Amino acid sequence: MTENLIIFNARVVTPIGFSARCGKEMGELCIIDNATIEVTDGIISYVGPSRGEMRDGYYQRYWHYNARGKCLLPGFVDSHTHFVFGGERAEEFSWRLKGESYMSIMERGGGIVSTVKATRECSFIQLRSKAEGFLKQMSSMGVTTVEGKSGYGLDKETELLQLKVMRSLNNDEHKRVDIVSTFLGAHALPPEYTGREDEYINFLIHEMLPIIRQNELAECCDVFCEQGVFSIEQSRRLLTAARDQGFLLKLHADEIVSLGGAELAA
Repeated sequence: MTENLIIFNARVVTPIGFSARCGKEMGELCIIDNATIEVTDGIISYVGPSRGEMRDGYYQRYWHYNARGKCLLPGFVDSHTHFVFGGERAEEFSWRLKGESYMSIMERGGGIVSTVKATRECSFIQLRSKAEGFLKQMSSMGVTTVEGKSGYGLDKETELLQLKVMRSLNNDEHKRVDIVSTFLGAHALPPEYTGREDEYINFLIHEMLPIIRQNELAECCDVFCEQGVFSIEQSRRLLTAARDQGFLLKLHADEIVSLGGAELAA
């Protein structure tokens, strides 16, 4: 289909300005009735009041769509997702309702470790099919871009498999959602590395990062900097190495215990 598009007879609802909004400013919106959105060569070239697009022959090189007064919003960006994984953890909701903490669930074999076991047992087709279903749901809710994190493999084969699934979906000519991939091999300590946290960080730095970079499987690198997971210094080592190899950086910081993760991020 042509990349030239005109959507007319729409009610446009969009944020004001070009900077981040906070507090009451987040409720300040620009609303334009009977509005037109023009896209030229794939780029939005006009948003504003109608300019007579309903006339015959107006902009013949453009595909026209009559919104019939419906609301038109900017696409949503979901900036933190794990949509490639195996298994389910629905029972953990009841555990949390009974007062169990996130970390106590992890300690009893639930949480991340539970999903790692299920994900390692999945094939590429199984992971891709499930992930594609999630993307369709997101798209139906207005999401146009997601950040997808790995982190449910915690071994070489499965971490690469998760990232390859994301690349495959991102390269699909029929995709509806853009994917920004993040390598989160440091999501938890895998059972086979119990008591050897530093060795695992070395494995991520020396074996995983070069392969992922060479094959362009991820744009970003993340780490779960948390008590009982990875320390400030371990997180610093991994992120410094990732930055040196050209990755953009992300950080799970002070999610449960204030260790100084926010300061490390800064």
